[in-house]
Amino acid sequence: MIPINGDDPRQIGPYRIVGRLGAGGMGVVYAGLGPDGVRIAVKLIHASFAADPEFRARFAREISVLGRVRGVCTARIIASDANTARPWLAAEYVPGPTLEEYVQANGPLQGDRWFGLVAGLAEALAAVHAVGVVHRDIKPSNVILSPSGPRLVDFGIARALDGTSVTRSGTLIGTPGWVSPEEYRSTPAATAADVYGWGMLAVYAATGRPPYGTGRPEVLALRVLNDPVDTSAIPGSLRELVDRSLAKDPLSRPSTQEVLEAVSRVWRIGGADELTARLERTWVLPVEDVPWPVRKGGGGRRTAMAYVAAVLVLGVGAAGALRLLPEEDQPSTRSTLTATAMASTPPSPDTSSSEPTSSSETMPSSEPTSASPSTPEQFEPPRTPTELAAALDLALEANPTASFSFQGGMTQSSAHATATGRTVTTEHGGNDLDMLVEAGDDRPRARYVVLGGDTLHPGDEQLSVLRSDSPEWVALMIAGTAGPSIIREVVANSTRMRRRGHTYTGTMAIDQTSGLLRALLDSWEGGDVERTRPRSYLTYSLSTDPDGRPRRFRLTWCVPTGDSGIYRSDFITTYRDWRAGGRIDKP
Repeated sequence: MIPINGDDPRQIGPYRIVGRLGAGGMGVVYAGLGPDGVRIAVKLIHASFAADPEFRARFAREISVLGRVRGVCTARIIASDANTARPWLAAEYVPGPTLEEYVQANGPLQGDRWFGLVAGLAEALAAVHAVGVVHRDIKPSNVILSPSGPRLVDFGIARALDGTSVTRSGTLIGTPGWVSPEEYRSTPAATAADVYGWGMLAVYAATGRPPYGTGRPEVLALRVLNDPVDTSAIPGSLRELVDRSLAKDPLSRPSTQEVLEAVSRVWRIGGADELTARLERTWVLPVEDVPWPVRKGGGGRRTAMAYVAAVLVLGVGAAGALRLLPEEDQPSTRSTLTATAMASTPPSPDTSSSEPTSSSETMPSSEPTSASPSTPEQFEPPRTPTELAAALDLALEANPTASFSFQGGMTQSSAHATATGRTVTTEHGGNDLDMLVEAGDDRPRARYVVLGGDTLHPGDEQLSVLRSDSPEWVALMIAGTAGPSIIREVVANSTRMRRRGHTYTGTMAIDQTSGLLRALLDSWEGGDVERTRPRSYLTYSLSTDPDGRPRRFRLTWCVPTGDSGIYRSDFITTYRDWRAGGRIDKP
């Protein structure tokens, strides 16, 4: 748990707030204590959504329906208020890792643990469908392995079956690779989509791998629509049921009740009571459940380097929405760029010297491990890429500003630069940068402002129309490798993460790159880098301060060559003077 700070509420409805549990796309999740001392996960909706009447209508409608769900393996919604200035909902707190976190750390589930998972999820879906709701986002991160069994959580994009809920046109709701085939064909999701999700989780838990692998959203969509799922790891007694559940045609899938009855028959359980009893006998999953503080207020300086436990993170409506646009129209591949003459008022320069570039991939020296003197408590640092990405989210949530210095560029080219300036993490999750850039050739130093994030407009400059040796391209190269949001994306999609003190290292496959970073690499290659350089990959080294904010980030693009060598393009950014607030405007 992360202590609350001066901007956090002390009370939400009847619940006293004692800490933060996490943050999602729709709001912040707090640790709350009810009047009776029962622990509750309380989600406070972001102000931007609270101002949307359409969102409020959806929130009120769906929460009223979800409140009727009474499954053994679901997390119950206990209370909500859609009419207050900031809507909120309170749900049962569920300790434990997500299925995704557990599998990444321990590998596939086997024996009674696997059967307990698929039986519990079948019971959960039966309970959800019984009240006329489709979950719509069945995936490993929405299943918590609690001490007493699996729990299906995050009904944030659930939809009532009676058709009265509001939907936004032009959006695909769900997570790439986990969306059902019919949803990719623009067919409304029904209970068969959740049955498909159940089959996907059964395969994931048995193999430890996403059924359709990893890749860009459009690649995953093609696989979902055309490729069969390998179910050879599924126990023979349920393989045929899982195969039917994964049928491309939703009419060929079994009903939710058929799935529950078949799993119950194989695992020799009758109803919900027998499921609970069987889980009590066979479910062995140690979970470190740290007691919550009971003091009033909480207070204390927030430290983001906390152990980010798997908690109930609920959103409503558009949470997790992926807007289907042509690749050239994807906002994540564009940035607004304005260049002015050196005579413009420059940002405060960072006079610290740049650190030397090195091609060594050995573990760097660790940063000091002592916490800030004003930090009253120590927390276990992140241990997985997911936890580190979540910690970065929390550390940057208040949209802080930092000064930075940069050096780096593409190997054996003029696309190389040094820069100093400042960067602001925007409320839309992107980065604005105001910097003085000195290119690798004889060009004079010039000021560039790059406005990123989701606040983009038609007609913005795109990397695809810029020459890679142009000053504007170099400025976007810096934005695509030095922005703090880029760090979060690299970390979240990395593997082989290691930690020493406050320094983390890891590797990122080329097919996991996205957004401005991917557009940068594609532009450099003059095409899809995944096709032109399929063996290339990225490594990173990230050092953070005691509050979890980036201190030094080194990103290296590694391109193996035919003579067993590796070309390395290094991008090194050093951050200092993190502070609250600030903004960067177009000159």
